Amino acid sequence: MSINALTESLRHHLSPHLERSGSILYSATSTLKVGDVYLMGFNPGGGDGPTISEQIDALADRTTNAYLDEEWTGKAGEAPLQRRVTWVLKALGYQPREVCASNLIFIRSRDYRGVEYTLADECWPVHEEIISIVQPKLILVFGNSATSPYDYLRNRFNAGGADESISSGHGSWTVRSFNTVINGQSVCVVGLPHLSRYSPVGKPEVIEWIKTRKQHAEPDPD
Repeated sequence: MSINALTESLRHHLSPHLERSGSILYSATSTLKVGDVYLMGFNPGGGDGPTISEQIDALADRTTNAYLDEEWTGKAGEAPLQRRVTWVLKALGYQPREVCASNLIFIRSRDYRGVEYTLADECWPVHEEIISIVQPKLILVFGNSATSPYDYLRNRFNAGGADESISSGHGSWTVRSFNTVINGQSVCVVGLPHLSRYSPVGKPEVIEWIKTRKQHAEPDPD
């Protein structure tokens, strides 16, 4: 799919929300290519920002990564969430700048309570198109409780079926996972606790578990 076709699809599916503040990609447009991982948060946070329409207009020329290049707390890439996202991706063996990243819901709010969960259904057709481009083996999301990216994906693709989990190493929080098929491809979905509150740093068992779960989801070679 070309960038022009993707932007037309964005305008179609998000037409009621074009003048609302939001964001589409958190990575550069160059990450819209085949890759192992699709990273997904819940929705853009913060105060006012560009509108969805403005973000769509700028999509073709986007070269920055929100987790590496934006100044959320002073210095670019140094907010706790930014540092944890970067750490997890590197620990899994990926270059953060090469990983396609977005949010389940594209509309901005100060916290998850400020956005309608039902908007995920309006955004999902766009994710399907991104996934068809990236063909990820792993969809890595942060937020795995009720009203979270993991909850949405599990309800959509696992229909309440069994999932796997291990201790996150922080209190009663867990890391969760299920395997599914999206667009004809086997995919492992892993849900971390929200990285604004949870730090995976220094928990190698979590990283190894994610790697193992991804490997188990991959089809056997012919």
